Amino acid sequence: MGAVTTNRWSDDPSPERADDPRTEAALQLLLDHVISESVADLDRPHVLTITEAGSTYVSGPYADAQAALCASEDDRRVNADVEGERSYRVTPLLPPFCRHLVERSRGRG
Repeated sequence: MGAVTTNRWSDDPSPERADDPRTEAALQLLLDHVISESVADLDRPHVLTITEAGSTYVSGPYADAQAALCASEDDRRVNADVEGERSYRVTPLLPPFCRHLVERSRGRG
């Protein structure tokens, strides 16, 4: 698929017009895929990363995004009176994307 043009003229001969049904279908397919992967990420294991005063702590893995968010809220509540700024980040654990990491992990089992 080539670049999408935003030409306003109806006599544009370009096959990649933004209002072309094939382009619209391809963009919808891409959008559906991005949304479904984002939703699937919620069910994957997650870790909680806490950064405070230049130090970073990792907690987890948790079963899913909701469990990691609950751990984040628990930590905020417990440390509410601690001075200093703490930042929290909940991140999904994704499978290795490098072939050599996958082969190495399979060799151990």
